Amino acid sequence: MQLTLTLSGSAGMQLLLLVSSLFLWENVSSKPTAMVPTEDLYTRLAELSHSTFILAADVYREFDLDFFDKTWITDRTLPLCHTASIHTPENREEVHEIKTEDLLKAMINVSISWKEPLKHLVSALTALPGASESMGKKAADIKGRNLIILEGLQTIYNRTQANIEENENFDYPAWSGLEELQSPNEDTHLFAVYNLCRCIKRDIHKIDSYIKVLRCRVVFQNEC
Repeated sequence: MQLTLTLSGSAGMQLLLLVSSLFLWENVSSKPTAMVPTEDLYTRLAELSHSTFILAADVYREFDLDFFDKTWITDRTLPLCHTASIHTPENREEVHEIKTEDLLKAMINVSISWKEPLKHLVSALTALPGASESMGKKAADIKGRNLIILEGLQTIYNRTQANIEENENFDYPAWSGLEELQSPNEDTHLFAVYNLCRCIKRDIHKIDSYIKVLRCRVVFQNEC
């Protein structure tokens, strides 16, 4: 597995530590029989999801500054993100009431639902006239990180199930925005890119927040 890591403005040492962390994760992921403690997986997931959210926020901010047009809001209604149908806690009380396995499953569904649209977002940003090279690289980085986060969440989820089926199905929504993303109409195309940037930022932030909650619950018995 090869991932391009781009963190604009980060110090060299921070980048080196992040690369080392991802290599450690990769070694674990390539050996399914290796029983890395769940506590360590939560720690690595928390670090990875947070840095991924920073990348997603960077991509959204850069696109917003360089390409946003207020006519999109005037002439169009912002659609719900394609993951809106996935039930996730909306406030602190709901987060603390939901069962650990249910929250893990919700995060897995969100992560799986981004596999396809992230591929197309990378292509769209890479080919977008006037877009910086770093924006496409960051999107590619987010795509790779999402797969690693997904694998980590699935590993932890499997450990919470006493009698889990080998190929358990997850109920994740399909993305239906490809036609708009590939539209020859520039405004329609840019609006579709904008919504993907907006929604991946939203969903990665949710995953990051929920992982922190579960790490506190599981690793520190809510004393954090």
